[in-house]
Amino acid sequence: MTDLLRITDLKVSFRTEVGTVRAVNGVSYTLSDGEVLGVVGESGSGKSVHALAIMRLISPPSGTIDGGEIRLRELDLLSLDEASMRRIRGREVAMIFQDPISSLNPVLTIGFQLLETLRLHLGLSQAAATRRASELLDLVGISEAARRLSSYPHQLSGGMRQRVMIAMAIACEPKLVIADEPTTALDVTIQAQIIELIKRLQREMGLTVIWISHDLGVIAGLARNVNVMYAGHVVERGPVRSIYKSARHPYTLGLLGSIPNLGDLSGRLKSIPGRPPDMSNLHAGCPFLPRCAHATSQCVTAMPPIDMVDGGSHVVRCWNWRTVAGIKSL
Repeated sequence: MTDLLRITDLKVSFRTEVGTVRAVNGVSYTLSDGEVLGVVGESGSGKSVHALAIMRLISPPSGTIDGGEIRLRELDLLSLDEASMRRIRGREVAMIFQDPISSLNPVLTIGFQLLETLRLHLGLSQAAATRRASELLDLVGISEAARRLSSYPHQLSGGMRQRVMIAMAIACEPKLVIADEPTTALDVTIQAQIIELIKRLQREMGLTVIWISHDLGVIAGLARNVNVMYAGHVVERGPVRSIYKSARHPYTLGLLGSIPNLGDLSGRLKSIPGRPPDMSNLHAGCPFLPRCAHATSQCVTAMPPIDMVDGGSHVVRCWNWRTVAGIKSL
C-alpha cells in the first residue's frame, strides 16, 4: 500500500487567559490507502485538535499550527492558501463531526446543503446534483430519500442527521474521511447502526478513515491500527491485535483495564489514578509521570524517544516499556 497521509512533527497551540496551551506536541505517523486508523485517548489528549489541523480548521490568532508537515500524497497542506484549502476540504479530505445538529445549518434544507457540496466541488447541474443527493441519502440508509431532501435538520432524528453528515462527507468520494467521535451523542442501538454503515461504506468505496473515539471496543472492531494519544503525543501506535494483546505503555494498559469485563462482574472497574496534565504548564519529562506506577528518575528529566517493537509495526514512547510489557494492569 502507498502512503496517503504523512504527518511529521505536528505542533498546535492555543493562546488563552492562563497561558499558551500546547495541544499537539510533535505528532508523527503515516496512513496508507484504504487503512482505517483508530485514535484513542482521554478528553484533552489532542485527538480532535490534530484532526482539525489536518483539515486546516485551527483558527488564528487564538489557535496556531506551530510546526510540522502534513502531506496528502505529494501535496503539502500547510503550505496552501485558504482558497486552495477550500478546494481540498470536502473533495479530497472530509470530516464527520461529533454533533450533527451544530454542524448542519438549521435554516437550510438537507437537500440545499448536500447540493451545495456537489455543485461546488463536482460542478454538477441542479438536476444532476439533486439526483446524486437523493442517491447519497439512499446509500446511507435514509428511507424516502427524495422527499427527505426538503427536510430541515430539526425534522430528523439524531441518527438520521448523522447519516446526512456521512452522506455529505462521502459525496465527492474524498481520499480521506475523518470521523470525530461520530456516535457519541447517539443511543447504543443507533451507534451500532452508524458504525456498521461506516464499515460497509469503507469496504465498498475503499475509503481511508481516521476514527477518533473514547470507545476502545468500537476501535477494536473497526480499525486496523491504533494511535494512543496522551498530552498531545502519540504514546503508542500499532496494529489493533498487538496493542490490545501486548500493550507496552502504562497509559494504554490503564485504558484497556478500564473496559468492563462481562465475564467477571464481581470486581470493581479499574481507573487511572490522578488527572491529565495541565497543557499550559508541561514539564520536561514524560507527561504521564505523575500517574505512572512504573516511573523512574529518567522519566523526570526527558520525554522518552520513540522505540520500535515487533520489527517496527508497533512503536511506544516509554523509558520503561520493557518492564511494562506483559503487565495487565497499573
